[in-house]
Amino acid sequence: MAQRPPPTAMLQAFVSAAQTGSFARAASELNLTASAISHQIAGLEEWWGVQLFERHSRGVKLTSAGQALLPVTDGFFKGLEAALQVLNPREAQPLYLSCTSSLCSTWLIPRVHGSHTDASFNLDLVLTSADMSPASLGAHQFDVAVVIGGGDYPEHHVELLMRDAVFPVCSPAFYREHGDIAPKDIARYPLIHRADDQICPGWESWFAFQGVAAPPYHPGPRFPDSSLAISLALKGAGIALGRTALVYDQLEEGGLVALSSPVMMSPAAYYIICRKGRQSEPAIARLIEWLKLSAGEFLREVGARHPQIAGAGAFQR
Repeated sequence: MAQRPPPTAMLQAFVSAAQTGSFARAASELNLTASAISHQIAGLEEWWGVQLFERHSRGVKLTSAGQALLPVTDGFFKGLEAALQVLNPREAQPLYLSCTSSLCSTWLIPRVHGSHTDASFNLDLVLTSADMSPASLGAHQFDVAVVIGGGDYPEHHVELLMRDAVFPVCSPAFYREHGDIAPKDIARYPLIHRADDQICPGWESWFAFQGVAAPPYHPGPRFPDSSLAISLALKGAGIALGRTALVYDQLEEGGLVALSSPVMMSPAAYYIICRKGRQSEPAIARLIEWLKLSAGEFLREVGARHPQIAGAGAFQR
């Protein structure tokens, strides 16, 4: 006699924990507690008579049995959803596109605005801004996301969008007053800082790249978001570190001036991600393609109009 199938809640907990690599992230994704997820997994392991996860202090890892059962279990949910969609078609749902907060306001929104009236764009989007790390992906709702980092996003389809150059910028008024300040002299002027430089290079990294001794401590305003630091530079309050995608429009419009210095490439890049397997869905595939085309056009324009901030091979994708 065939074994009776386990409750759906157990299967959902298993799939979510396997895809996020964490009981806590699975709990957030399913609006449950981590303890509830743990009990569901334990119940499923007892039901099937196999161990599904190895438990570690930093998360969980599928056993060989878990690896064998995951595609079958995940396929059950996907097959059920596809069958129900055929039997009871729902109204088309918009795609949720999430983007890092700085890039969203300075690069993505202007390009969505420019494409929205183009009939070929034809994408129904809900645009949200969020700064997501690999560990926090399960806590956010998105179909497609643009993230900044090193490209390591487990259980996700990942494509490189573009890379950034890093260089000092200031307002035209500040530039007229002080001139084109040499890298070795920049520390003598008011600097605007990004508070958390774990992903994006800060002044300390920039000074090291230029071969200039940085001051032991440089006072100045500190912001958790690059676009806020750039906003203060626009007001003429000092020099900020700009990244190409975040300051290009302001350079074009004359709101900012790039100081002369060797271009430093950011070690972090922008990536497009979605859940593995979803990249072939027609709407998601079109959105990914639009993002890549927009980035390609942008990088070519930067190289043609502002070669001083591009550098040799700076924007190879």
